[in-house]
Amino acid sequence: MLLWIGLLITQAFLIKYKKNSLHRFIGKFSYGLVPVLVISLVLLAHSQITIHDFGITYSRLYILFLQLSLLLIFIVAYVLAIIYRKKPYLHARFMICTSLTLIDPAVARIPLNIPPLPFDYQVLTFALTDIIFLILIFMERNQKRGRKVFPVMLALFVVFQAINLTSTDHAIWDIFSMWFASLPLT
Repeated sequence: MLLWIGLLITQAFLIKYKKNSLHRFIGKFSYGLVPVLVISLVLLAHSQITIHDFGITYSRLYILFLQLSLLLIFIVAYVLAIIYRKKPYLHARFMICTSLTLIDPAVARIPLNIPPLPFDYQVLTFALTDIIFLILIFMERNQKRGRKVFPVMLALFVVFQAINLTSTDHAIWDIFSMWFASLPLT
């Protein structure tokens, strides 16, 4: 993931300084990096759900959904960025959306000594992502092209956030999770 973040930052600077051919050349590195990220994250999710010392608990099922839903959003944003690579106003926005999938995992790892909240801590990380989307939507409200990307991607995030907060204790998710955990991946 650090390589991905580094790639996103590098690519933004290359565009800013009009190094388009180098941007395209380095961007091809993502064709190899993204499959490695996807495989790594699926294996990580699998190894975390199948830790036998602790068994499979509700919190593990919840985290599995969070991991896989953010990975799915990442894949959707990346694939759309590649599909629209010839339309920079769309390509850049979808690449930004790939980075927004990293907010929850990054914030969750920050040791925060916050007092108990009257709501789930997860709401804070989701709200942070949604607020960033709202700021981006506001900042580009006068753009003629590409401004629908952030509202659509925000809607996708909100759908998965709502499912994550309300439906990960559903029997269908339990069945999927047990099947996933039984796969001989890790």
